[in-house]
Amino acid sequence: MTRQDAWTEEEDVLLAETVIAFVREGSTQLRAFEEVGKKLSRTAAACGFRWNAYVRKQYEEALELAKQQRKKKKEPQPAERNMTLQDVISFLQTLQQRGEGQQEIEQLREQVRTLQKEKEELEKKLQAVQQEYQTVMHILERARQLSV
Repeated sequence: MTRQDAWTEEEDVLLAETVIAFVREGSTQLRAFEEVGKKLSRTAAACGFRWNAYVRKQYEEALELAKQQRKKKKEPQPAERNMTLQDVISFLQTLQQRGEGQQEIEQLREQVRTLQKEKEELEKKLQAVQQEYQTVMHILERARQLSV
């Protein structure tokens, strides 16, 4: 003799499929129990009890797979992009321009180094000329004092 409120195999399958789908999509088992309860005119507690007492054991692998799928879904996925030939050409041209820009930067750095050396040499020459000028001025001042 079966009970009037006994669970049928179809109800067990509905419960299992719903719980697994909810878990896969990131929802909770409790929400799945509420959903199934509405469909089967049972309480969420009754659905939860049936799931934990009987159905879960039969669907353990599917439940684990659903959890793994949920976890993968949460991980950021690399953006998929359909690149056209023009996109690739544009990208390569940009890379080439960057390379040329790097060469130009290196040439300018070398030019700066050369100009700095030249500036240092000119400053040394200026200092020498200023010393000679001071010496000449000193000699002229002494000569003026002697002639007076």
